Amino acid sequence: MRSRLLYFALTVLVLTLACGNGNKSYDQAGYLAGDDDLSIYTRACQQYFRGSLSNSKETFNSLIYRFPDSHLNSDAQLAVRKIEYELTGVSNVPNDTSITLPVRFPSVALVGTPSVFSSISQLEILIVTTGTPPMTIEDAGAPDVTLVLYPDGYQEQAYIVSDSLSSWLSSHSSVPVQPGGDIISTVAPGHTGVVIVIGTDASVESSLLHNYAIEP
Repeated sequence: MRSRLLYFALTVLVLTLACGNGNKSYDQAGYLAGDDDLSIYTRACQQYFRGSLSNSKETFNSLIYRFPDSHLNSDAQLAVRKIEYELTGVSNVPNDTSITLPVRFPSVALVGTPSVFSSISQLEILIVTTGTPPMTIEDAGAPDVTLVLYPDGYQEQAYIVSDSLSSWLSSHSSVPVQPGGDIISTVAPGHTGVVIVIGTDASVESSLLHNYAIEP
């Protein structure tokens, strides 16, 4: 299924870029604009190849519901099942050779109440291994729920963070993502990037704690 998805996605992208460049426009992030089924499918493929799996899944689902009779519908459904497996299957793999950390990680701040600071310390170690040390903030007034907040212009990075967290936390198959607004300046003053709020519902995958010699 992976080879079929990649082959078809690449074919669509090549044909779109080569043949339709004169009639197509792109947004500031470089994604193909347009509300027709081909444009939506191509945009979802772009998101997939850039590593934003949750965002890609959402875009594929948009195509499925808006264009039920499209010839791309069946491939979009295959893509959604593929992405769901990648998002939920990673944390269930016990072998350390199968657990991978993202190559690149955006600047983030980890925020939580004192009661969850052990979980924050564990995640801090995992994030450091990606090459981007996070800012950690202990805030007694932080929300008691695990989610990813992003400022304007950081939505794509927020979904990448969410996908990584989903593979690290045994408690979450998908970590919610939402705009941060004024909340970010309140819980993480001075930070301009993505904010990860850790609640008491968060639990780091035990195999990761063992493989990276992290204190439970």
